[in-house]
Amino acid sequence: MALVHVHGIGNREAEDKGRAALRDSWFRLALLPAAGCRSPEAPILNPHWGALLSPPAWNWASLRVDGVESLGDDRPTIDVSVAEMVVGVVAAGPDVVEGRVLVTAARKSLLWAVELLAVSLEARSAEERDTTVAFCARAVAYWAWKTGEGRHGDGVEFFAWIGEIEGDIDFLDRLAEELNIWQGQWDDDSGPRDAPGEWERFGGMRVPRPARAAVRRMNAALAKTVAGGVMAVSRRFTPKSALLFADVAGYLAGRGSVEQPGPVVELVGKALDSAASTARENGDPLIVVAHSMGGNIVHDVLSLHRPDVRIDLLVTVGTQVGLFEELKLFAASDPAVPSPRVARVPMLPNVTRWINVVDVRDPLAFAAGPVFAGAEDLVFDSGALLPHGAYLTSPDFHRRLARRIAEGTRS
Repeated sequence: MALVHVHGIGNREAEDKGRAALRDSWFRLALLPAAGCRSPEAPILNPHWGALLSPPAWNWASLRVDGVESLGDDRPTIDVSVAEMVVGVVAAGPDVVEGRVLVTAARKSLLWAVELLAVSLEARSAEERDTTVAFCARAVAYWAWKTGEGRHGDGVEFFAWIGEIEGDIDFLDRLAEELNIWQGQWDDDSGPRDAPGEWERFGGMRVPRPARAAVRRMNAALAKTVAGGVMAVSRRFTPKSALLFADVAGYLAGRGSVEQPGPVVELVGKALDSAASTARENGDPLIVVAHSMGGNIVHDVLSLHRPDVRIDLLVTVGTQVGLFEELKLFAASDPAVPSPRVARVPMLPNVTRWINVVDVRDPLAFAAGPVFAGAEDLVFDSGALLPHGAYLTSPDFHRRLARRIAEGTRS
């Protein structure tokens, strides 16, 4: 078994190091067992392609407009920014106070609280990472079992104990206690089966140290987070945000040809070759997971540069593969499709199964099924404020994906 994860725009290896470790832990816990992986040490490759693109020739001079002459009369200065007003409202709100971010969220939905915790986690060691991932995964399974997958609403009525809790640290301790009580209701043969592998078999739960640290960090940074979020959508591009556009344009301009592939194509292609070799040696399937622009790159590579690499499972999340093909932006795009004889682009012959996940609130996620024959579109609602980056940090996403893949594997 081998897995290749191809990231989207705006990621560099140093910035992604912590996220990659947690992401790999989720893959090992859920996706790999569901797909039939037998080895806990199966290789997971993360080809970081962003750093291969050309740096800005004028050091982002195109972003600087300070001191530029005004088009007309200057607008009046606003004493209080929108961000400051929002922070003031939050600070004065009766429900969100120091030390109660998770409790407030949990009283609306326990799942929401766990998702907030999961996206804020940091781990300093493999042991901390694994125990923290297990804790969040167990909590999501608990929520799903109690609420019937949320079919009965967010299920607040099933968790009356949340109303007894006043602070976030107490909430974590009580959640661990409730998880252990819940687990004690089942023996080894009759436990609630929600996903393949050992999803339901973590043993006794204690609150991991990173979870406690994440809660304290969330509460301490609440005002700063809100201010930053508002400012992010109200100001001009910064070098970091401009890098997102630069990554897309840089890849398309420098992807090269079959005879002379560009550096990004070479890097991703070599990762696929290496993973395919490992999978063949062990007689295991090869899995590729691609987020956002990573899905477009993977499709380019598999359709033109590595048509001989057999992918058993391709999972694209928050991608624009459908849009890119509609606009004929792929190197292998055929302008004659669609036609009266060919309604959709044929499925890639070297991909056995393709799952494309779209968050209903993600403006950068597009369906693939209407454009590509064989693409399996699935909808996921993370409920996140910024859903485009929330797929692979969501415990519930990994749980649902693992179960869907296991169902396909068994059939």
